[in-house]
Parts: sequence; C-alpha cells; structure tokens
Amino acid sequence: MISWKEKYGTWGLVAGAAEGLGKAFSESLAKRGMHVILIDKIEDKLYATANHLEIQYGIQTKKLLLDLSVVSNISKIFESMQDLDCRLIVYNAAYGPVKPFLNNSSEELDYYIDLNNRMPIHLIFHFIQNLPEATSAGVILLSSLAGLFGTNLVAPYGATKAFNYNLAEGLYHEFHSKGIDILACCAGATDTPNFCATQPKYGFIKPSVTSPHFVAESTLKNLGKKGLYIPGFSNRLTYALITRLLSRKAASRLINKTMKNMYGYRFIH
Repeated sequence: MISWKEKYGTWGLVAGAAEGLGKAFSESLAKRGMHVILIDKIEDKLYATANHLEIQYGIQTKKLLLDLSVVSNISKIFESMQDLDCRLIVYNAAYGPVKPFLNNSSEELDYYIDLNNRMPIHLIFHFIQNLPEATSAGVILLSSLAGLFGTNLVAPYGATKAFNYNLAEGLYHEFHSKGIDILACCAGATDTPNFCATQPKYGFIKPSVTSPHFVAESTLKNLGKKGLYIPGFSNRLTYALITRLLSRKAASRLINKTMKNMYGYRFIH
C-alpha cells in the first residue's frame, strides 16, 4: 500500500494557515510527518502556528506572509515550492462576513472574488500544469454548506463557495484517473475564530458546530475517494433530509429563514 508521503510528497502547502481550519489542516499534515509551507497575512499568528508545528512535531516549515487576494503573488508561492517535493495543496483562505448584500463596498465585492476564486483557480492551474508527468498529487479546496443553497446575509460568500465546489468536483472527474486527487470540503458551522466572531443567535434550530481538527482529519481521509465531501454525520444527514424530503424551493426557504433568525438581529435599525 502506497504511503501518504509517497502519494502526496514530503511537503504540503496550506493557504490561509494561521488559525482556524488552516491551522488544523497544517497540524494534520504535520502529524503525518509532512513539512508545511504556511501562507497567511496575519504575521503573529502565522509565526506562532509555524513554531508550534516545528516544536510539537519536529517538522520543517516555510512561512509566506502574503495577501492571497493579489494573484501576482502566485509567483512567490511557486518560488517557495521550488526544489521541494510538494504535491499537496490546501486552499483555506476566504473572505465571508455576515451582512446584507448592500452593506458591501465595491472593493469588498472584488475581494470576495479575488481571494475566494481567482487565486485558487490560478493556483490549481499552475500547480497541476507544473507537476512532473505520471506524478500523484492532491488538492483540497475549502467550500461551505453556504454554497449549496443561495443564502441571505452571505450571498457573495456563498456564491464564491459554490464556484469552488463545482470547480473541485469537475476537476476530480477530469484528473482522478491521472493520479491527481481533488476534493471540495463543504464544511458546515465550524468552531473557528471567524465563525465565533459572527455571534449567531440560536433559536429552535441550532446547527451542529464541528471542531476544526475533525474537519481537517476527516477531509484528508476522504481525499481521493470523492470530489465533494461534507464533514460531520449531522451535516450530511441534514443535507440529505432537506434535499430528499423537500423541494429545492422549500429547502431554500427553510435555510434562509434559519439564517435570518441566527443573524437578522444584528441588522435591525
């Protein structure tokens, strides 16, 4: 049986690695003995995560302090990978505040697309294009359950996440037979600093909140098995029930009502 490092290399790259899910993925790779290239723009947390991984797991890290919404920074990413056996990338970086659509500025609308879509599609393209022939590799794109239905208060974010899971699912079928595993992780509510900062107000329906370490571990275990993965039994069950028992219109109405109940209180004037 081929080992993890034989299949995906001795180095992994995590974009958006300083905290939350990115930090959890970095730790999961380090547990597998992989060295990690960590990319983020939050300097103190980036260096703290790198130091933790080096001390805890005895691995090497490379730290790239970059704004991933600037696509020209892609050259710096590939410079960092030069001469390294890096055949696994995890793209976790994302912008997704909870707020009414018209509360976004024009610059923010561009930022959603640049960070959530433009950078990962170019990164994946150049990554696969530059792989040696007949080489196995892996790509994980962090999507979201918010991308499976159009959802109020996160409409631009959800739209970009729908782009990501469609991209990953299509590329999975295009490249799986060539030994390149591509997976979209459609995570639900996850106990990360960004999610906690949204301050949801729960009513009768309370979404299951998953640990970032569980999301990272279970996603890595499903890499190569499918193109789309929803972490957490309750998330998969909820998705299956609402899509099989309800029409899309009814399911969308329920999801949007739940979202408004969780966050609408923040926007009452």
